[in-house]
Amino acid sequence: MNFQLYKQYHEAEQYLQSLGNMSTVDFFKGSANPDLLLKRSKYLLNLAGNPDKGLKIIHVAGTSGKGSVVNYIYNILQKAGFKVGAHFSPYVSVATEKIQINNKLISMKEFVDLVEEVKPIIQKCHETFDTPSYFEVWHMMAFLYFKKKKCNYVVQETGCGGRYDGSNAVRKTLVSVITNIGLDHTHILGNSIKKIAFEKAGIIRKHGKVFTAVKKPVALKIIQDECDKLGADLTIVESGKKTRKQEINKTNQLVAIAVAQHLHIPDKKIKLGLTETNPIPARFEIVKKNPTVIIDGAHNPDKIAYLTQKIKKSIKQKNKLHLICGLTQHKKPKDCFKELIKLTDYVYATRPTLGFRKVLDPVVIARDLKAIAPGLKTGVRCRVFLDPQKALEEALKKAGKDDLILITGSFFLCSDLRKNWISEEKQLEQRTNFPK
Repeated sequence: MNFQLYKQYHEAEQYLQSLGNMSTVDFFKGSANPDLLLKRSKYLLNLAGNPDKGLKIIHVAGTSGKGSVVNYIYNILQKAGFKVGAHFSPYVSVATEKIQINNKLISMKEFVDLVEEVKPIIQKCHETFDTPSYFEVWHMMAFLYFKKKKCNYVVQETGCGGRYDGSNAVRKTLVSVITNIGLDHTHILGNSIKKIAFEKAGIIRKHGKVFTAVKKPVALKIIQDECDKLGADLTIVESGKKTRKQEINKTNQLVAIAVAQHLHIPDKKIKLGLTETNPIPARFEIVKKNPTVIIDGAHNPDKIAYLTQKIKKSIKQKNKLHLICGLTQHKKPKDCFKELIKLTDYVYATRPTLGFRKVLDPVVIARDLKAIAPGLKTGVRCRVFLDPQKALEEALKKAGKDDLILITGSFFLCSDLRKNWISEEKQLEQRTNFPK
């Protein structure tokens, strides 16, 4: 390990994170004028020379499933022989996983150099418009990198919503994808399916090609109306009648297949891309056995409901489920964990430690979960930990070898605890989330 470079990597990431204490308009705090956010993102890209220009961009939005759909499309296009860039958000273990080409994370050296390159651009944006957000800067850097590396395609997911999201600042997209619509980030996007669908539909472009797996009629109508208004061509991906678990799994794959077929990718390459897709960290990731420890970044009611179905298949009646959970601000524990709590024997309410994101007080999480699961009222079965590491230590101490420990509720919490098993240094050196 080059410790000098490792130090520079952390200093560069710290600089980007520090932008949060300057920006006057913050997406995650909500904004009286969200249009200003998109204008700022576009202005920043313009200062960088519009590096998105000329790139074939596939843009994916949705309440859940967008990361999986991005990953499937990303891998299918690679199997077809293309150089493909992907922009994931948020990261789980190392910041460099946000920018990758053909399953290789941007190197520490490239990242450090790129941050130095964009500092004058950030300075200019700050002086003439407003300080850009952490997400907006990462998005700009991703496209500078993809342009420099001459990518054939770029697959990107939205950060939050779509219409005013920083990722929507690109001038042109090849395909727009909306995976599904559910209630999440309601303090920003609105507290109804109709309002959230309107925000997601904001990624649709004039005369563009759109794919969606949305089923809720009210949401689908919003998407169809937006397509009609813009003259966009809409394909509705049908998943068929399956169980909830099979349907969600297959739907994400079917959306990716539909996009790949639209891009004239051969069926053989599509099959290879689906069967040999690289995993994504903190998506039902088993990091330990005896007891089994699973980390999953599910953080809204839809995602945690899907996770609950998978847990039901994994845990036997005699085994105990130990839930280590934390949520970011504005999440509702009763909604998020209402099904999962029925399977849970012990709760370790904690919090992500990331400084620039507000979190829900673990005391509130414990209180709300006790209210919907009376069996947890005893302090032995539901405890509060300000330090997530202490929560993990207690769960490992209490769990039997056949028990299951589940870490969920936030990608940031997963980031805090995944490092107990996966070396950050090795990930950075080997440029992968799954080092050997």
